[in-house]
Amino acid sequence: MNSEICGEANNHTKKENKTGMQDDDSYGDFGKVQILLSTYNGEEYIREQLDSILGQSYPDVDILIRDDGSTDDTFVILKEYEELHQNIQAYQGENIGINKSFFELLRESNPEASYIGFCDQDDCWLPEKIEHAVRQLEGMEGPSLYCGAKTLVDENLEPFQSQQNPHVTPGFGNAVIESICSGCTALMNQELAGIIKDRLPEDVIHHDWWCYMAAAYLGSIYFDETSYIYYRQHKGNEVGASGSAIGMIRAKARDLKKRHGDLKKQLLDFKRFYHGVPEKDSLVDAILGAEKFPERFKILFDRRWYRQSGLDNWVVRGLFLFNRML
Repeated sequence: MNSEICGEANNHTKKENKTGMQDDDSYGDFGKVQILLSTYNGEEYIREQLDSILGQSYPDVDILIRDDGSTDDTFVILKEYEELHQNIQAYQGENIGINKSFFELLRESNPEASYIGFCDQDDCWLPEKIEHAVRQLEGMEGPSLYCGAKTLVDENLEPFQSQQNPHVTPGFGNAVIESICSGCTALMNQELAGIIKDRLPEDVIHHDWWCYMAAAYLGSIYFDETSYIYYRQHKGNEVGASGSAIGMIRAKARDLKKRHGDLKKQLLDFKRFYHGVPEKDSLVDAILGAEKFPERFKILFDRRWYRQSGLDNWVVRGLFLFNRML
């Protein structure tokens, strides 16, 4: 049954509609949504992902796709969809990696779109995903970011028995040390997107983490604890997740080991682009100063920053103590 969700969603499509979706006056003047999709050797699942976007209940959605130098038939499939749907634009570039590819898409995004979102190449979106995000953002003021929970599924879209706990507390104190924003769930208003696209770093740990930090610094974040996405886990995932507690711990350990030193680079870049809010600037400075004593000892007892998991908080404070976080 789960494997039919994307196909069923695509049945909502009306070819005579420019957006490929049904019109609905109940959305008023909410405006256009543009989804940014970066692909790389994703021929196996890309059709299902595109079908699920085309099947959204929200009536005005464009899809801008950058293929990051695929060597399989991904780009061929993208051009097929571009021929069939006026709201899809696809182009191919050289292989520059997922973060830079999404940043290039953000630079090329439509400044007239009311909302900008990210998308992975191998998931399945439930039909109401964009609708719920837009309705939430409509009630938020200033630079705003929506993100949310994911349902972890296998290659056949069958949910794992064990799912990650979606209860989180967004905030800048969390954003400086951890990201709760999965790009595939994210939608931001144009005010935030316009600011971020003018302040893009050369490289970051994750593109969605950078957006989470910017939103937490400048405006507001809403984390939806209801999942509207089937987040597919398979051996080809560029960035994935595990449904088990042991799997999550192992994944975090691998990521920390691989990314040692990158948090410092990311925070230094962030400090260069974003400053002027004293209480938030001082937190960034305190973390960056934790390479040396006595600042390293002080950061252990600084309650301004936090991870979502109590266990993570203790682990990361220990890593600070032994200078393994920066």
